[in-house]
Amino acid sequence: GNSIGNSIGNSIGNSMGGGGIPINANSAASSYGMTPEAASREFDAFRREATKLERHLEDRVARYQQLAQRLTVGDNNNNNGASSSDGDRNFSQRTSLLDNAESGTAYHDNSSNNNNNNKSKKDANNSNSNIDEEEALLSKDIHRAMSTMTELINTKMAPAAERTGRSQHSLLVKRYREILFDCGADYSKTSAAVARRREARELFRGASSSSHGNGGGDEGLEQLMRERNAIGNSMKSAAGVLNQA
Repeated sequence: GNSIGNSIGNSIGNSMGGGGIPINANSAASSYGMTPEAASREFDAFRREATKLERHLEDRVARYQQLAQRLTVGDNNNNNGASSSDGDRNFSQRTSLLDNAESGTAYHDNSSNNNNNNKSKKDANNSNSNIDEEEALLSKDIHRAMSTMTELINTKMAPAAERTGRSQHSLLVKRYREILFDCGADYSKTSAAVARRREARELFRGASSSSHGNGGGDEGLEQLMRERNAIGNSMKSAAGVLNQA
């Protein structure tokens, strides 16, 4: 019984160092001229720093995704608002122009409408400018956080995990790399969506500017006058048919 107990005790003592630290951890730390305790403290300090960076990065990516959603919803609201009100606005403008075309006040009404449209465009441009500025600041912050975290993992945490020789430390390094990869993938996906939205907005803005170039008001007035003349001719023809009947 004593011989069995001694052999078990010797095997446990050989496999464990002081304080219950595995022998391979002792040998790994000593090979770098450090005690196992010092190596563990070093790794823990890097782990706390990585945790702070992880929370900061996840927060910034979440904000970036919210901003992208605001950009999309804002554009849709603007487009929907324009679509729903275009019919009423056009009808009002047509009625006003037709009623006042011969009184000399049509130009004044058209200028007032243009001023309102210009104000709406200016407000929309200011809103888009603010969102673009916020997007640029968030992008810089995310890139900076990702770069800092990458450097921390590769140049500090991974070597510190090797010095401790503990498998759980190596697993933590792997976990932080996966977090960094996931955050980077989410940001890249959202950034691509923002870029597509911005490109579509610029294309729409260019098309709108082209369709509302110089002389647009005069052309619109001429078209309204032609429509009015056509209606008048149709009414005369209809009256002639009725008189013949």
